[in-house]
Amino acid sequence: MIASDPAESPRRAAIENFAAPDQVPRFDLVPVFGPDGGKLAQYRGVRRSDTGAVVSVVSHRYGLLPHHQVAEAVHAIGEALDKPSPEQGAPAFPREKITLFSGGRRMEIRLVVGTRYELARGETCYPGVRVLNSLDGTVALRCEGVGVRVACANQLVGGLDSLVELREVHLSSATDLLGMLQRAIHGILDKFRDATRLYETAMGEEVLSGDVEPALVAAGLPLCYASEIGARAEVAATHNSLLSRWFAYNLATSAITHEIAPRVSPSRSREFERAAASALLLPAQEGLHA
Repeated sequence: MIASDPAESPRRAAIENFAAPDQVPRFDLVPVFGPDGGKLAQYRGVRRSDTGAVVSVVSHRYGLLPHHQVAEAVHAIGEALDKPSPEQGAPAFPREKITLFSGGRRMEIRLVVGTRYELARGETCYPGVRVLNSLDGTVALRCEGVGVRVACANQLVGGLDSLVELREVHLSSATDLLGMLQRAIHGILDKFRDATRLYETAMGEEVLSGDVEPALVAAGLPLCYASEIGARAEVAATHNSLLSRWFAYNLATSAITHEIAPRVSPSRSREFERAAASALLLPAQEGLHA
């Protein structure tokens, strides 16, 4: 088990998962009042309908984009795309997953698409997208590429950063939501083949197990996490202390996805995934571009 980083906040303890858009709570804007009972005209509260809790306070100019509207748009786009059909004996994974953090201030949606890529014997990858939204202004509506790796029936499914360009979605109007998301998602999926070429290259390149920890630290992963992943790389390496970049990368992403991500914020989890890719998956002369 990977130890927690003392610098990480426990905010992510309140995590809620939903299987469909109609389960996502509604939010609206409400007035904010000061200690003397007077209305603060420059501010608005974002209230959650099912609990009545105010999850954030924003400027009176803030344009609310409710989570359920984003979830409905992503679901509608997903319904028009192929659905994954994992091979017999492979571990199951959710096609669509909606997660709220920090009482509902932030949302992450993962949608997996049914175009299967065979990277090598026993290495299958499905492309997908991750859509982020916030109700406190910290994250603009954003789409980025992800992937789901299905190695074999005995391995867990791990989220992979597909290394495609991150795309921030700028809305010209609320009615443009579906169209803007549709263009961004299709653009990401069109580039996914480029990411799989990087995966295939990494399968044929090797790295010293002793270089895994320092590479992860240099890329920005906290030492407490990097040292445990490095130790696992040492155990998994061959007699001459070598392992493929692909194998080292998947050791890291498995730990990040299943052990680290549930304890940190979504933005930190994404930073760690990109650090792992920068350190282990990409050739030394390359880097990731946001």
